[in-house]
Amino acid sequence: MILLDQNKLPYEVATWRTGDWKEGALKGIREMTVRGSQAIGIAGGYCVLLAASQLSGGSDFPEKLQKAADFIGSVRPTAAPLSWAAGECALAGRREYEEAGDPSAAVEVIRRRADELMAEDLVLNYHLRQEGMKLLKDGDVVMTHCNGGSLSSTLMGHALGILEEAYVSGVDLTVVSKETRPRSQGYRLTVWELTRTGVPTIIVTDNMVSVSVNELGITKAILGVDRIAADGSVANKVGSADIARILKNYGIPFYFATSYTTISPEVKWGSSIVIEQRAVDEITEPYRLLAKELKATRMISSNALDEWPPHGITCRSRPGRGQVELFNPAFDITPPELITGIVTDIGYLLPGEIASMTREKMNNIAKLRFTNFMSQ
Repeated sequence: MILLDQNKLPYEVATWRTGDWKEGALKGIREMTVRGSQAIGIAGGYCVLLAASQLSGGSDFPEKLQKAADFIGSVRPTAAPLSWAAGECALAGRREYEEAGDPSAAVEVIRRRADELMAEDLVLNYHLRQEGMKLLKDGDVVMTHCNGGSLSSTLMGHALGILEEAYVSGVDLTVVSKETRPRSQGYRLTVWELTRTGVPTIIVTDNMVSVSVNELGITKAILGVDRIAADGSVANKVGSADIARILKNYGIPFYFATSYTTISPEVKWGSSIVIEQRAVDEITEPYRLLAKELKATRMISSNALDEWPPHGITCRSRPGRGQVELFNPAFDITPPELITGIVTDIGYLLPGEIASMTREKMNNIAKLRFTNFMSQ
């Protein structure tokens, strides 16, 4: 499996390779070599392919395959496409093995299913962009958050893909990209993508939403998605709900843009979406580097602290006396009443319409759009 190494962007464009399924899941997906809901879904499918090719034959092959797929799908639990794609590929492999009793035949079926998922995402991203462009007009100043472009999908993504396609099609717009701490995907990845397309971009830090509305003239926000519950609540990069609440106060439209694979009909309420908790190093590392730089430039003495806070930090929710804890959720939940609309690759939906989207209905729409596109 070959991945564009997003941890090295924007400083270097390089690839990362592995032939081991568990390394692909842990180093490739969990450690965010690849990130973004649709992209990790596709990567997860190919991790299942690697797992199948490495498993020994025997009557327990289906169980071992499913166990590997479950592990792959769990390494980043909030994003729906990961567990969905891993499950799809495992199901295809188990069915083939039960019919033919041949692990090598199961591997080839999984390969075809993973390829199908990637091809479908490529095609449906086009439909998503066409749906989203209807929301844009000349003069728009659009806020986005985290990264929802080609880096988070197979081609041109969702939120950024809409903005990029609109701009190259002649729509006069400006994008306001939030830094998106603590991993700064907005600063590093979104700006990298937008500048490659030529889109005029303004960077703001995460605490500048209100001032950006007043000073930059924000007209709407379009963000990507990691999971949508049946009640219309949306899980996305932490800070998304903050933007929604502020823009609601200003009366400014707030949209999400996403693949249908992020809709989870089985998850009834947003409050029941599992929120991934990330390592404390994501927040503390810049301060360790600052201390190192200050020592190197003799701004502080060699005896000064190497980090702050000086003692071990954990992610427990309630610190004791004299303790410092760190809270680092990767996502938050935006309630449906704050969302103007959700642009998907199977159509534009209001939050209240999500409850009617069964898995079968979504699959049928997606299949029809894919078939029609391929027959053109």
